[in-house]
Formats: sequence, structure tokens, C-alpha cells
Amino acid sequence: MLIYEKIVDGIFLIYSDSKFWYKCRGILIRNENIGNILIDCNCYYPKEIQTLVRNPIEAYFVSHVHLDHTFNLHYYEELVPNIKIHCPIPEIDYLKDFNKFIKDNGTLDYGIGEGFKMFAFKVLKFKEVNSAIGFNPGQEFEFKSANIKLKTIPIPGHSPAQTAFSIEDTTGKRRKILFVADIGLGQMGAHYGFSYGDLNDVRESIKRIEEIYLNDDYIVTSSHGPIFFKKIPALFDNILITMEEKERDILNMLDSSNPKGLKDLIFKGLFFDEAVTKPLSEERKLSVRFFEHNMIMKHIKELLEQEKIIDVGNNQWILNK
Repeated sequence: MLIYEKIVDGIFLIYSDSKFWYKCRGILIRNENIGNILIDCNCYYPKEIQTLVRNPIEAYFVSHVHLDHTFNLHYYEELVPNIKIHCPIPEIDYLKDFNKFIKDNGTLDYGIGEGFKMFAFKVLKFKEVNSAIGFNPGQEFEFKSANIKLKTIPIPGHSPAQTAFSIEDTTGKRRKILFVADIGLGQMGAHYGFSYGDLNDVRESIKRIEEIYLNDDYIVTSSHGPIFFKKIPALFDNILITMEEKERDILNMLDSSNPKGLKDLIFKGLFFDEAVTKPLSEERKLSVRFFEHNMIMKHIKELLEQEKIIDVGNNQWILNK
């Protein structure tokens, strides 16, 4: 069953009531004139999508191509043959070619690409989508009969072309909404666990969104977090602070004489710990290890560039005292 949380009149944050861990939240903009506008309404159960397509759909937008946002997209394509599914360039290629996705995101090189593919196609029932339309993040869309302007905002880092959306009522009667996808407002904070995730891009994207947020009156929501109706000045800065804390935690786990490597850092609480991973299946544990490996190594790379640590070989490091 779908949960609808009202943001403003006619615009809702919607998500499945399923307890399944791999899902996201999306935006429904109701419009009786031309059809509804959806953002990331991947849902979980096919019957939830069947509910949404009972009303005409003018446009569907994808913030980025990660499976929790896209594994059910094919149902929209099947149920609404002429649907316009807008997807950011170049990630649109991943919707059409999953092999390119596992190559670019690093799972193939890490040795879990085929398992990741099986999870997508066998467990999630993912299907490649061929009718998507590409857009360049930064592009604007106006739906005049709905009095809606949709501004797309590039926020790469979590993925190559992750996109946020500024949803604006052109009459000025409703407050603006900032949907920031997976920028880091969920419980985990910023996630940069795929190989293509870049720390500098993550930080710059957070700062870009923060500037937009602080300089206007926005309601904020995201793919994995609540709705923020009141202005919280430190909302996005707190994500950056958490990232810096991770880097300090890594430094605190290293010392100046005893070399340490990934085995001393992974599943020690930096991002995940053994209490979280112990009950997982071996296949899912490998995926979690992949994500943590990548996130730690991105911080290690920065610390090496900043000369705060020294590489002593064999993927081991010591503090530079």
C-alpha cells in the first residue's frame, strides 16, 4: 500500500509501506488538466504502480539510476505505452544497458557484478527500459496547465548525474519544494560507495544545494528521509560535518608505527559494523563490503594526497607524524 504525505496542496511524498529494505521515496504532483507528474515513484509492489497509473501521467522523472529508484520502471513502460520517462544523461545508458551499469559502478571489477545483476533481474525483477528520454541536469521543464516549473539541479557524486529538483508553483501560491534525492539526508548520510562516486563532487553538490536552500523559502525532502517544513540552517552542513568525522575516525584508527590496512578498518563501525553485517547472507555481506571498501578508500586517497598518512606498501598505511 502507498503512503501519501502531503507536502503542499496537490503535491505528496509517496512511498510503499513494504518492510523491504531496498526502496525509495518519490514525489507525486497531481494535475487533473494534463496528467500527474512523478519523480522517483519506483514504489515496491507492482499493484502500487497500477494504482498510480489509473490517472493519466504527463511525465515521469528519474533522479539517478540506482536500483532502488528504477527496478520497477518497466511497469510504467508496460502499463502506459506512451509515457515520457525523463532520465539524466549519461545515466540513461544504464537503464538501457545493465552491463554498462555494472562495469561503470565497479561491481564487475570487484567480482560481484554477476551477483549484483542476478539480484537486479531475479530478486527485484528489473528490466531494461528502452523508451526513456535523456535530459541534461540543469534543464528546466514547465507544465503550464499545472502551474508547475521543474528545475533540475546537478548533484553528482553519489552517481555520475544524480539530479535534484526544485518544484515551483508559477502562481506563487504554494511554497517551493526541494527534492534532493540521495544527497545524504537519510540515516546513513552521504553515500559514495560505488566506484564512480567522487568525494569532491559529493561535497560540491551538498554546498550547491545548501546555497539554494538557504537563499529561498523551501520545503525539503529526499529519497530516504522525512519532510523538513521549517528552515534548518545546518541541515546540509551536518552532512559535510559527518563526512569529515569519518575522515577523523580513519586517522584515529591508524598509528605512526604499526601499519594497518583495510582489514583493520572494514566493518569496524566507520560505515557498517559486525553487528549489522553478521546476520546478512554472504552475498549481501559482499555487497556491503564493496560499498564500505570504496568509501574508505576514497578517504584514504584524500588523506594520502593531504600527506596526513603514508603508504607503506601492501595496501597498508601509517600516520605521517
